[in-house]
Amino acid sequence: MNKWTIAITGKGGTGKTALTTLITKILRQRKEKLLVVDADPAMGLTNVLGIKISRTLEDLRLEIIKVGGRGIEEEKRDLILSLDYKIMELLIEKPGFTTLVMGQPRTSGCFCPANTLLRDALKPLTQVFDIILIDCEAGLEQINRKVVKTINLLLIVSDPTMRGIQTASAIKEMAQKFTHASRIGLILNKITNPSIVEIMRSKTDLEIVGTIPFDPQIAEFDLQGRSLLQLPEDSVSLEAVSDILSYLNIIQ
Repeated sequence: MNKWTIAITGKGGTGKTALTTLITKILRQRKEKLLVVDADPAMGLTNVLGIKISRTLEDLRLEIIKVGGRGIEEEKRDLILSLDYKIMELLIEKPGFTTLVMGQPRTSGCFCPANTLLRDALKPLTQVFDIILIDCEAGLEQINRKVVKTINLLLIVSDPTMRGIQTASAIKEMAQKFTHASRIGLILNKITNPSIVEIMRSKTDLEIVGTIPFDPQIAEFDLQGRSLLQLPEDSVSLEAVSDILSYLNIIQ
């Protein structure tokens, strides 16, 4: 069985969170142990998955700061020794998959410490789960900060626009420097005219691993506040994502 650590990224508004949810819907029906990580401080994935959370990595980070501030050596030592256990306590079990949520910043300034904690948290979890699926923050930040350094597959989502393609190319360049990804693929989303795919293909050297048509059902579910996990099996976007996973040899 292949171990997969997959990061999904792209510029904002391209549909990376919807894609993460559709992949989750497909993979949760399988035997592999699946971890889905909401690494976006906006916590959009949590909402789309319909998950209620009580504690996040950001809460753990603040606890670490509080313990460090008290300066009690025994307390700090106990916290360090129990850190992996505390991370496991943050996991939320759902039918067919488990989630981990980074959370929203509670303090002003750079969110780098939370990203560092997420990076460190992913290391032991790769030993526990067969597939780790990470919905990244939009843009380059978590690539540059090596938050997803240990991934072996990077999926970049773009809408059929030049700006989206340019962002995808910039992400690829950074990923080749700062991650272990052995494969970087581009997914073109919200396609209304199939002929535009060939135009986009001529504008990039990225491997296009699949396309997803514009799906009015996704817009409808979003408007109604329904989880995309409830999409019917004959959804055109779900079928497209299944084809992409087959192409990537994630599913047979």
